[in-house]
Amino acid sequence: MIKASDIIHLSPKAFWDVDMNKLDYDKHSDYIIRKVFDHGSWDDILEVTAYYGNEKISQALTNAAYLRGNTQYFASLFLNIPIQQFKCYTTKQYHPVQ
Repeated sequence: MIKASDIIHLSPKAFWDVDMNKLDYDKHSDYIIRKVFDHGSWDDILEVTAYYGNEKISQALTNAAYLRGNTQYFASLFLNIPIQQFKCYTTKQYHPVQ
């Protein structure tokens, strides 16, 4: 059986805080997708998109409790999803910066 880590090649840039060898690419898919979109490179984004597909990526990002502001707007454009459908965007509206 081929391991996901042999198929998907991510830079360690987004995963400075974890041991990438211990990541289960199926079990931790939402975490991996969020980390790559928030902190990864363009190549990392293309890798997770190719591996997980747009539907899984959309689900992970629209249900994320937190994404950086720029990530929300980028993901909205990249996935062609209105920003209002992102949980972290609507949650932010309830907690405006003072």
